[in-house]
Amino acid sequence: MNEKMSENMRIGEWLDTWFEVYTGEKAERTVEVYRDARRRLRCHYPEIEDMKLSDLKPVAFQRILNALGHKYSQTSCRHIKSLFNMAYIAAMENQLVEWNPIASTKLPKYASQKVVTAMTQEDQSAFEKAAGELPIIDHFALMTLLLTGLRRNELRFLRWEDWDKHANVLHIRKSKTENGVRDVPVIPEVAYMLTYLSQRKINKKCPYIFTIDGAPFSVFHIRFICNKAAKLAHIGHVTPHMLRHSFATRMIEHGADAKSLSMIIGHSNVAFTLNRYVTVDKSHLADTMMLLSSVSRGGMGGKK
Repeated sequence: MNEKMSENMRIGEWLDTWFEVYTGEKAERTVEVYRDARRRLRCHYPEIEDMKLSDLKPVAFQRILNALGHKYSQTSCRHIKSLFNMAYIAAMENQLVEWNPIASTKLPKYASQKVVTAMTQEDQSAFEKAAGELPIIDHFALMTLLLTGLRRNELRFLRWEDWDKHANVLHIRKSKTENGVRDVPVIPEVAYMLTYLSQRKINKKCPYIFTIDGAPFSVFHIRFICNKAAKLAHIGHVTPHMLRHSFATRMIEHGADAKSLSMIIGHSNVAFTLNRYVTVDKSHLADTMMLLSSVSRGGMGGKK
């Protein structure tokens, strides 16, 4: 790349190159997130992609982030900033710019926080019952999400070779994070479903566990069956990610320790797991407080 080309390189041109060259080893979902971030920014500020790389100043990008903070969540703003930050770091490495104007910018604190909540125990029971009315492979896909805490794409691309029957684990070989690559223990209910599907599978050559016509479940299909089960259960909107949150919440409610749960669902930070993935059911707070009561253990005159 000659010096003149470097001086005239437009942001849009460099982003095209960055996606082509620097995303090969990133998870499919991660690349999808960054493409969506680019689309959002281009929708509101199309002129930015026609700017020269060297012309973007921190104050200009900060104004954009501030404005987007009124339209999008902090997570969406973070994805936009992250995309541009990585693109400029790569541009510096390739001597296209001398410095990174994104590094000093801040996310607007007033941007809303996306909150994903778990289903209540009652709603989950209704959801599970409704899921049983779906075709068996759809039913088992939803139940596997609820009983393993897998991410949507981890389930979509599960292969038969990833199920170790002898060790009773699912090998998650590719995930959105380094900690996501892990072994997830399989309880008997999940083992039963996998065994049933393996015995009934029509396309013997298909490597995927959850498949339609030899291809893995699409993102749309998983959303569709979540919504269908939720409608049948009359509990409102349910997303695949809510099933993961519900798994984490049920585990804590049943006494799982936070560190083990964090490892099972592929997190590196226990606090993040508890703060973002576990929903407290306030109707059970009184029962939780009674754990300290000597009356519940037969004390203070309760024991004969």
